[in-house]
Amino acid sequence: MMAAPVSAIFFAGCGSGCLVGAVLSAVWRRRTPTNPQDRSRRSLRVRLPALPLPKSNLDGESQQLAVDLDGGGAANIGDLHRLPSDPCMRATRLYREPSLTPVRPNLTGSPRGLNRTIRRQASAQFTKNELSVVEEKLVIVMVGLPARGKSFISNALLRYLNLLGCAARMFNAGSSRRSKGRAGATADFFDTSNAAAKQLREELAMQCLDSCIDFLKGCSMCAAVGILDATNTTIERRCKVSRRVAEEGGIGLMFVESICNDEALLQVNYKLKLANADYEGMEAATAMEDFLQRVRRYEQVYEPLQDEEEGEDRSYIKIVDAGVKLIKHRCTLDAKKQVPSHILTLLHSIHLGPRSIYFVVVGPTTNDVQGFLGGDSPLTARGEERMNKVAAYMSQREDDEPALVMSGTLQRHLQSAHLLKVAGTSSCPKERTVLQLQRLNDLCLGSFDNMSAAEIQEYYPHEAAARARDKFNYRYPGEGGESYSDLVARMREHILRLEQLHGSALVLCDKRVCRVFLAYFRGTRLEEIPYIDVLWGVVQFDRSHHGFDEIVIDI
Repeated sequence: MMAAPVSAIFFAGCGSGCLVGAVLSAVWRRRTPTNPQDRSRRSLRVRLPALPLPKSNLDGESQQLAVDLDGGGAANIGDLHRLPSDPCMRATRLYREPSLTPVRPNLTGSPRGLNRTIRRQASAQFTKNELSVVEEKLVIVMVGLPARGKSFISNALLRYLNLLGCAARMFNAGSSRRSKGRAGATADFFDTSNAAAKQLREELAMQCLDSCIDFLKGCSMCAAVGILDATNTTIERRCKVSRRVAEEGGIGLMFVESICNDEALLQVNYKLKLANADYEGMEAATAMEDFLQRVRRYEQVYEPLQDEEEGEDRSYIKIVDAGVKLIKHRCTLDAKKQVPSHILTLLHSIHLGPRSIYFVVVGPTTNDVQGFLGGDSPLTARGEERMNKVAAYMSQREDDEPALVMSGTLQRHLQSAHLLKVAGTSSCPKERTVLQLQRLNDLCLGSFDNMSAAEIQEYYPHEAAARARDKFNYRYPGEGGESYSDLVARMREHILRLEQLHGSALVLCDKRVCRVFLAYFRGTRLEEIPYIDVLWGVVQFDRSHHGFDEIVIDI
């Protein structure tokens, strides 16, 4: 691979603007050292033409460097970063400020050759989420008849926005009603001719909206979304919501309507709804009859979303038959708004079909046994035995269609996938499809790959202390080094892929990657991801009426 051109080009004399950057084309033609640990040293000596450089504002060391350059002397390319940023002499700093560079440890005689130089820009040590610095407030209002997947979609939005680092909270009118002593309400409560019940439902919905607005007002200097999860089936209700949001100013409004005419899918959703707290302890047949009566009550007054309602333009997304069709209207008119485009991305992916998603941590590996982090080590005998048990468990759980296996491309992933390739029984074997995806590989530790935590603490205490301050945003030094924040960004595409799947899937991954998936499905805050406890077993998520139910099987 060709070395990147040296990014220090000097201009001498503002008036003349003379380009002096003949920084030796021979330097550009040099190959980058084959050892990744040497790529950051850049110790090649180059001779530059004489440059009249101002030296009044340089410290002693930098003055000497400027003198060398002024006389056409030789200097290390790695030292060019010490020159100041000046209107007459603009130089891109190659590495971090010298005061922030960790002391290179004395590792003479180190048994594992841990003499690794760590150099990088100070700004590269920690990542920063753009949604944590850009202020953007949005209310999402769900619309649709009962059992059309509104709560499922709301929870999916909540999980995905949380993964993006966007503050988000859901306000469910049904939960609010039950918390106020109205649990177990029958279909009569939803009859439009019941004036007292109708007024109470309106009051509960507006109270949820007020709580939503209060939440958004409490989120300063960041992106935040409040989700109003209710039927909102009439134009009258939607206009009331719109006017209330408009009173605040600075808060956007978007409607998301779920429409379902697929009878088979509706029957699945109706059965899932029987787990609703309103039907706790009720016989299934009685509960089903009451729920269908509730749906008919709503159908009598249902008014689908329109482009314009009572003179107000509507910004909305419609999901038809669990993702068969997606309609958007006036959602992304403002290019400065980021959140609506993220919402659209997710709604393009999710569907309401039943399925199970399994996560299995591969290992133990030889590195696990020795206490080394990362690397590309093989499974131990115990690791192979675990994968055989996972294969047996999956054969018991799968229906006619075996689960799709997704794995990384490291040695341990390929071994695990091979052991899981055959499904079914010995008398009726089947073969699972295996996808080997590089994006499922472990978090890259950069220069600290194949080191133990104790070695990092001993030889690089500055880096260990920096990581302890912020484990989520800390980025490992060296080529390819990542933070958990980087890993989350890498996993987003795969999470959307899992949401798109109509069948079951088995994901083989490492503990750090598994933490990201668990955080998504559990709704865990980003900063808590590095602390999620991951067991040597199978974590199973089954589709439910509100999202996914989790089961952990110790293997």
